[in-house]
Amino acid sequence: MSTTAYAPASLSSKGTAQCQASTNPPALPQLVPPNFDAQLAYVLGLCCNAANDQYTKYVTNTPLDPSNRFGPKSWQIQSVAPTPWDPDFSQIVAQGYKPNPTHTNLSVYETDINGNSVKIPAGFIARLEPTDTDKSSIIVVSFHGTQNSYEVNTVDNYIVPAVFGNLGSVHGGFYNQYTTGSTGQGDLSHRADGSLAQQISQYFDDNEDPTLSVKVTGHSLGGALATLCALDIALNLESKFDAISMYSLASPRVADTLVVIPAAAETFVSNYQEYVPDSYRIVNQLDSIPQLPYPVTPPIPPLNYCAHVLGDLDAILFGIVKPSLLDLNVISFQDKNDQNTDSPPACQGAHSCPAVYVPFLKRLAAQFA
Repeated sequence: MSTTAYAPASLSSKGTAQCQASTNPPALPQLVPPNFDAQLAYVLGLCCNAANDQYTKYVTNTPLDPSNRFGPKSWQIQSVAPTPWDPDFSQIVAQGYKPNPTHTNLSVYETDINGNSVKIPAGFIARLEPTDTDKSSIIVVSFHGTQNSYEVNTVDNYIVPAVFGNLGSVHGGFYNQYTTGSTGQGDLSHRADGSLAQQISQYFDDNEDPTLSVKVTGHSLGGALATLCALDIALNLESKFDAISMYSLASPRVADTLVVIPAAAETFVSNYQEYVPDSYRIVNQLDSIPQLPYPVTPPIPPLNYCAHVLGDLDAILFGIVKPSLLDLNVISFQDKNDQNTDSPPACQGAHSCPAVYVPFLKRLAAQFA
């Protein structure tokens, strides 16, 4: 494991000098899962910051209306800057990687305030070349978290289940975000042009290298997309890389099924754990987003059963999924983040990537260096 010193840096690459880590930092775990790489987790957290900043740098939203947070004029896509939408890698390369990493921008199609379909950045794929001889070259796939009301209403809150190949049932909003392209909905067999599924497949077709490992990550909605993406790569592109890992930050539940077919959620979780066992969920216990969708969704009687792919004690309690040794692959902490009340919205609350999750991972990396 590398002993590279982690350089002091701003918590995120865009305008977050006002975004302060907790003055009463959360306790660090004394142990982490056997194969968990704390230094890698910190680098991947910085990749999540870079993906979030990529969106805010190139996409302008309408202001958030506090009285109607997800109303027709609130927090909508207003304009998108011309491509290329290149991320800022300055924080990442400070951690033992070469400047100007080779990368490919990822995109999705969403609807703007005028009802037009627009193409926006969704994250990136980057090949990181180390300057530290203890490290290896890696491919990182990183997705941004929820950034506008379209994603809240059409992606996050759309819990009608979808079939993930023949591997079980998943949250329909996340699946649609991964498989919808410029001409509409596709799937994992017929990848719609311009969909994330098509872009991921195309990248590995063009950059096949069985000597490299792949690290998939994302914060919030990005964590859910990272889960789907990691399984897609492991299942369908297995000859094009050496190994795959998934590190999600603040991910909501991804497995989702109607109560009339309860085994479909368990089927997805068991298949996911079989194909991507080197996976980890990083969770602030005071963050509400990883609690969603609830394992048993209202009304009563419930319509859906939902579960995390790892360590979902509530879903286990309700009998939605079975216990597994991989349930240990959850790294949890508690951070209220009540010190950023006058900072940008991205800094506020227990869900913040730059103010909560990345500072925790930075301290964790130092402890397990």
